[in-house]
Amino acid sequence: MNATLLNKEKTEVKFSFEVSAEVLEKGMAFAYNKHKNQISIPGFRKGKVPRKLIEAQYGEGFFYEDAVNHIFPDEYMAAVKELDLDVVSAPTLDVEYIGTDKGAKFVVDVTIKPEVKLGQYKGLSTEKVVSEVAEEEVLAELKKVQTKNARNVEVTDRPAETGDVVKMSYEGSVDGVPFEGGKSDEHDLELGSGMFIPGFEEQVVGHSLGEKFDINVKFPEEYHSEELAGKDAVFAIEIKGITKKEMPELDDAFAEDVSEFSTLDEYKASILEKLAKEKTEKAKQVQGDKLLDAAVANCEMEVPQVMYDNKINSMMKDFEDNIVRQGLSLDIYCQYMGTTPEEMKENFKETSEKSVNARLMLEAIAKEEGLAVSQEELEAEICKYGESYGIDGKTMLEMITGEDKEALEKDMLVRAAMQLIEDTAILTDPKAE
Repeated sequence: MNATLLNKEKTEVKFSFEVSAEVLEKGMAFAYNKHKNQISIPGFRKGKVPRKLIEAQYGEGFFYEDAVNHIFPDEYMAAVKELDLDVVSAPTLDVEYIGTDKGAKFVVDVTIKPEVKLGQYKGLSTEKVVSEVAEEEVLAELKKVQTKNARNVEVTDRPAETGDVVKMSYEGSVDGVPFEGGKSDEHDLELGSGMFIPGFEEQVVGHSLGEKFDINVKFPEEYHSEELAGKDAVFAIEIKGITKKEMPELDDAFAEDVSEFSTLDEYKASILEKLAKEKTEKAKQVQGDKLLDAAVANCEMEVPQVMYDNKINSMMKDFEDNIVRQGLSLDIYCQYMGTTPEEMKENFKETSEKSVNARLMLEAIAKEEGLAVSQEELEAEICKYGESYGIDGKTMLEMITGEDKEALEKDMLVRAAMQLIEDTAILTDPKAE
């Protein structure tokens, strides 16, 4: 490989590299085999026309584009490695010369990661986040479990109340004309849940089993259906059933029924322990975020826009993959939420910038501090990663590629840099005077 750095202006780099005639020939052979079955010349069957004859007929350059596309990726990556460039953009390519007798020379423009001028990142100060669990929080968690295990009891001797589940039929209309999606012969609605448009559930409260009545509502101005947004509507209602939740008693029998514990006190103690662990982890995350923001604010770096764009695109792909797993498409999701992919990308902008800036700083800290990952630590992390997907460690070690290993090692170094910030931080007590 003969790679030469031609120019570097901050994060914009121009370099060149040459490939031999032998390497180019491999690409030419590939291109010929790719196209030979589509080329016809009188006197030869398709696929049997000699390459030299094709080049004589159409010119040697006939195969250049496919030849370059075939050999360029590997040769480009070798050049990037030789020049030790941390590239963050797709390359822009210019062919300076090419020929079967002399090979080829490529000139490439790329964007690389910016240099980071670190400021203070050790000994940063932030308030300690309180993680104590109040008795009310334990009772609230207990109430959730109690509600989840409540028994539905039919109500026939009183009107519907907030908290009841009403089985009803309804048909909505605007200006006397029924609208699509506004009818159901049997629908269960928990009054007070806020599942229907404002004003709907409140007008059902106070009506009894078997009653037929109309309610008047106004669709919100920002309603996802443009045809209904801001419109006045009338719903014809019939109540076909009312049920209420009957809560189980909070006693030892309840604890034994919903948990592994035999007494309510033991169960409450386990809830306290769980909540304390969750709050401690959340407090650590909040403290870490504050320290990270402070450390980034102390840095100087000029981040190329392409890095932010790459992060936004990555976040969009992760989001789309997630909703696809739930049986939705991005288009349907956007229609339902009244948004567009462009608006979603705009919403990801701030998060992407914070994420990219933090990552760049942590990588710089790892380099500055000489942090390293041992082979044993890396292998242990690979095994742990595999086990999270149900793959045993030995199999995962055999599966993972050198490139994936390198990415995992970088992630470990970033985490170690973050741990350094946290370990050296000064946490102040917000209650202290």
